[in-house]
Amino acid sequence: MNRYSFFIFCVFLGLLSVSAADPGELRGKVVNADTDEPVTGCIVKSKGAFTSTDKEGRFVITPKSGADSISFRFMGYESLSLPVTADFSCVRLSPRVTQLNDVIVKAPDIYAKGDTLVFNVAKYANAKDNAIIDVIKRLPGIKVKDDGTIEYQGKPINKFYLDGNDFIGGQYGLATNNISHKDVASVEVMENHQPVKALEGIEFPEEAGINLKLKDDARSRWVGVAQVAAGAQPLLYDGSLFTMRMASKIQNMFTLKADNTGWNPANEIREHDFDDMFSSDYTESLWPEYISADIINAPLTEKRTRDNLSWLANAITAWKKNDTSMRLKLNYMGDRLDYNSGMTTDYFSSQIPQFVQNNAQRTQTHDMSAQFYSQTNKRDYFLKEKFTVAGIWDKSNSTVTGSYDLAQLVDRKSFSASNDLKLVKRNEKKLFTLISRNTFGHNPDLLTVAGDEDAVQSLGTTDFRSTTETRFGKMTRFWKYYLTAGLDLDWLRMNSSLAGLGEFDNNGIHEAFLSNLYATPQIDYERNGWRASLRIPLKWLHHSVAGRHDYVNTSPRLYVRRQLTSKSDVSGSVAYSLGSPQPYMNITAPVLSDYRNLFIADNPDKYSQKIAATLSYRYRNPLKSLFFNLSATYNHSRTSIMSNQLFIDDFIVSTYAQRLNNSNSWYVNGGFSKGLGHSRIVVGCDVNASVSSASSMRDYDVIPYRQMTAGVKPYFKGSLLKWLSANYEADYGFSKMKINGETNDYHTFRQNIFTTIIPSDIVQFTIGAEHFLTRFPEGNTANLLLLDASAVWRLNNKVRLSLTADNLLNRRSYEYVNYGTLSRSEHHFLIRRRSILASVQYRF
Repeated sequence: MNRYSFFIFCVFLGLLSVSAADPGELRGKVVNADTDEPVTGCIVKSKGAFTSTDKEGRFVITPKSGADSISFRFMGYESLSLPVTADFSCVRLSPRVTQLNDVIVKAPDIYAKGDTLVFNVAKYANAKDNAIIDVIKRLPGIKVKDDGTIEYQGKPINKFYLDGNDFIGGQYGLATNNISHKDVASVEVMENHQPVKALEGIEFPEEAGINLKLKDDARSRWVGVAQVAAGAQPLLYDGSLFTMRMASKIQNMFTLKADNTGWNPANEIREHDFDDMFSSDYTESLWPEYISADIINAPLTEKRTRDNLSWLANAITAWKKNDTSMRLKLNYMGDRLDYNSGMTTDYFSSQIPQFVQNNAQRTQTHDMSAQFYSQTNKRDYFLKEKFTVAGIWDKSNSTVTGSYDLAQLVDRKSFSASNDLKLVKRNEKKLFTLISRNTFGHNPDLLTVAGDEDAVQSLGTTDFRSTTETRFGKMTRFWKYYLTAGLDLDWLRMNSSLAGLGEFDNNGIHEAFLSNLYATPQIDYERNGWRASLRIPLKWLHHSVAGRHDYVNTSPRLYVRRQLTSKSDVSGSVAYSLGSPQPYMNITAPVLSDYRNLFIADNPDKYSQKIAATLSYRYRNPLKSLFFNLSATYNHSRTSIMSNQLFIDDFIVSTYAQRLNNSNSWYVNGGFSKGLGHSRIVVGCDVNASVSSASSMRDYDVIPYRQMTAGVKPYFKGSLLKWLSANYEADYGFSKMKINGETNDYHTFRQNIFTTIIPSDIVQFTIGAEHFLTRFPEGNTANLLLLDASAVWRLNNKVRLSLTADNLLNRRSYEYVNYGTLSRSEHHFLIRRRSILASVQYRF
């Protein structure tokens, strides 16, 4: 017995020694001991194994048998060695100064750090820049749209950070338009950015994220800008105050602004945030915006067209501790606009006379909202909670002349509340997600038309929607398996009343209850640069609106991506969709959209089919500052209904008829950008082209049509010399419509050039010109030339004086043309008159 006991004791000691000799897989995180920021690229080494930390400072290493320590080394930090039995959850490296004798190291213009591109702001900035957005607009591979949306390689970014902090959410216009470029060290573009840490290595978005890395002296103190301006047109003013503080635990941002110089407050508080809530095909709104009489689409940049009186107040306060953050946002926006425009519409029919409309319109908007947001973002756990309330009041008054003389009034009110919850739990081989969204909205709208015949359209909706989704996932080395299931419920009550139109008058209450029970199996594969994903959503929909309707929908999609090299990738997708009619098609009461257009829905209870295929290629070479992207998309749809325009007396009735309808379209777009002269200059060109063919009905006659468009947009931005900077952009567009064998086309060309002379660091002069050319189908042309000038004097690093003159030639009208489904409209739009503005800006 003693002999057996001794043998068992020896085996037990042997097992202990083996266990001690083989520590197995070790995980941890490396951070800066002073700032707690992750250390990216740190070399982690042990006996027989080494690795480096990712962008979050995390590492995984499997030491060989007999390893007794793990070492950590990174330039600029003290080396560190820890025993394998230590706690690696937070390894803290102490910074140290690295002295290089007789060597001057210059920061590069742009460099890659894993999947992150780092742009050195000092290399791209020049003396005429005021805010960081001026620099971002010149970075190769990046585009900034007119509404402030930032795109990288042709796709909108999915996150915007300040020093790695997401405390402003999607309202990044507040930061980019106000933070000085001198307070920003670098702009970091995180390609294929996954904002949820629990999904890193599992889901790979195509979109990028952007982080502004602030300079040390811009942290933990109040920074901002104040501006006052006055001018003549006959009286102009602009006053604003922006201030921000980025401390380690609490972050604050406050903005106040009043303006009548053409500025749009919506561009600064617009939510650009990427909606990552649902994995299924979630539609934000199931019901259309019926009344459209107050919607204006301006053809030029807003500083040319907005005759405004605008106000903005915004406050953001955020708290952060470790991986948990919270924020509170309060917004108010007021906007009053005056528009004057006109159009002449040709319907390509001798039976229908040309329609002439001149419109003098004033719109007013008051928009208030409050939002509370909390988030815990860990490697194995993610929890997001967002609650938002908003109230909007819109009012519009129009005086219409031309084919009809009348007045039109729109009064809208809107109250909404929404709550989002998202939970993600992850271990090494399993994933669980729970998502919930509840929304409530109340929208009373009123349209009043006063003319030879008066009409009143009242439309009040109350809508409550609740969506819950859960997802289970299992991961292996190369394969991932998911099953998503959810329930989407919606209840709507619509009170519609139309009076003054005789046979179209109606008054009634319409109630709808919609349920959508869905499940989506999905399988992903990743290996050797290949990524593939196959999703097969299945839906059972029940619509209780004007009867009971049941449908089964499906929309399988296959996506494949191949990483060709470290600089390029190609991706493609193919999708098929079998879809049911939209629920609003069951509410067949006539609705007046504006003084001339009526909408009457018609539901044939038949399915539609769609096929879509996309192919994309992307290339980027940071060392050469070269970026390129190209994509092509094909769409085919087959429906059992066709849109039908009925010309009845003075009205156009838009409805549907049961008729088989096939449509096809091709769309190609792409672009390249190249940095030259050590980032002083960026050149590039964007291109797009499309071809579409379909059919529509007019008075029950089927009319096939085919439309082609093409566009080329070359640009040049940067500093030619130290004292000379120039920005040039051109935009050529071509559009052709073919209806019943007759062809109609027009051309547009726009170019602008702004040249800045910088005789010294404190003085600069800018002169600019915008040229617009429209060639109408008849061969006649319309030209418009706008001249601007400005002078800036920087008293010091904080005070900036400027004098700006816009539209020096005082041109007042812009003419252009566009195509509708079966029509062509020639427009003229009144633009802002000449203006002169003097301003004083103070940065702190």
